[in-house]
Amino acid sequence: MAIQGLFFGLDAATLTTLKANYVACITAIAVAGQSYSISGRTFSRANLTEVTKTLAEIQAALDRANGNRTTQTYPNFSRGAY
Repeated sequence: MAIQGLFFGLDAATLTTLKANYVACITAIAVAGQSYSISGRTFSRANLTEVTKTLAEIQAALDRANGNRTTQTYPNFSRGAY
């Protein structure tokens, strides 16, 4: 999944609160099988993929806010590449 940067620019405290809310949401849905509401939006098991993608976006923004950047390196196995 490519990070879109939806939450970049938010402060670390706000991102930490959002992260806690989304982790609680995942716990309620996955463990207890319940629905969960965040800021007026209700999520259920059918939305679990959306919730995990949002959590990944929040974590990327939190990493960026804390000065931790994740980079991806792709190997090149073609002949003659150095």
